[in-house]
Amino acid sequence: MTDATRTTVLDLVADPGLPTELAHRLVRDLPAALGEHDDARWEVRLADEPIVLDERGALPALDIGDRVRERDGADAVVLLTDLPRRSGADPVVADGGTGHRVGLVSLPALGAINQYRRCRDTVVRLVTGHLVPPDRAGAGESGAPDGGHAGPLTRIDSGPRAGTDGDHHDQDRDQDRDRDRDRADSDPARRGPADDSDAGSGGVEDDVDVRLALTGLRGRVRLLAGMVRANRPWRLVPSLSPAIAAAAAGAAFGIFYSNIWELATALGTARQVTVMLIALVGMTAWLILDNRLWESRRHRSLREEMLLSNLSTVITVACGVLAMFALLFVLALVAAVLVIPPDYLSATLMRESGPDDWIMIAWLSTSMGTVAGALGSGFADDGAVRQAAYSRREQERRARLDRADDGDHGGGTPA
Repeated sequence: MTDATRTTVLDLVADPGLPTELAHRLVRDLPAALGEHDDARWEVRLADEPIVLDERGALPALDIGDRVRERDGADAVVLLTDLPRRSGADPVVADGGTGHRVGLVSLPALGAINQYRRCRDTVVRLVTGHLVPPDRAGAGESGAPDGGHAGPLTRIDSGPRAGTDGDHHDQDRDQDRDRDRDRADSDPARRGPADDSDAGSGGVEDDVDVRLALTGLRGRVRLLAGMVRANRPWRLVPSLSPAIAAAAAGAAFGIFYSNIWELATALGTARQVTVMLIALVGMTAWLILDNRLWESRRHRSLREEMLLSNLSTVITVACGVLAMFALLFVLALVAAVLVIPPDYLSATLMRESGPDDWIMIAWLSTSMGTVAGALGSGFADDGAVRQAAYSRREQERRARLDRADDGDHGGGTPA
């Protein structure tokens, strides 16, 4: 049988939620995309296998992939997860073990826009460039396609395979990093309490020998945007029903009292913006602190991860609060137009009224309502708010780090 008539089988294993949604689309589109890079026929399947973190809270990608590949007879396996992964400070888009023919793609590092196309092109690059043996793919490392929509990826090798591709500067930097890690392993004094610098949220495995990362500020910004999207901030609004009820009551107060009308029309745009920002920042801070969403870790090795996590939390909650503000503003504006007669408004303001007056009244009323909503958010269920603010993997990650911190606080974990 020739290579042109052989079928190469790729299995996808996906986390629930967005990764599974993308996987269903990839099953349809990947065979043609993979076929553009070699002469083999491709079959892409979605494997029914859960992605479960191990007892250390790490993601054992190679173990899961080996189990799927041996059970289903696939030539390669790629896992899709919404768990962030890092190599040092660099966000890892994809990694894998070429000997296992198993890879993993981390969706947050793909950013918030064009995520599906970036995911598809990253899977194609990972599979055709690294996971499928050359006698199947018809091309070795040099036949790897470019980044495409996945962006300019930098290969970071963690083992002796360095030198197959990627520039010498990256290789020298990673060899220095490996030497530093070897010194830390041989000298306990250098190691620190919990060195997870290469693991990030997703853990690390010894047999992972290829990592594709986005380096520098651009990579961190893309990872942050992807983490916010994975949290899906629009889900936060329904979980804040007590806050919305309190905010609506506060806004109604502004619509029904004429003194508020005079104040709203006298403030001017700059002051209105200032009042609005104070209300939005106040409610965002209240939600984060009252629901214990701010993350604080004792291990210095987690500082970069903690910073990104807290930034994603702030942006996620702020987006949810902003969505609530916009919804409340529309309702307040409609109510103001229906409730306040133009002649009565003109008599109260002692001048001719116009559409901008209703807008200013609704604007100030919404800002007042947002302050009241912050207090009302205290009646929202903590678990519901946390579930709405975080993806499933982010909740698991925080729970794992909470347990690790509690263990260290109780006297340390055994070596």
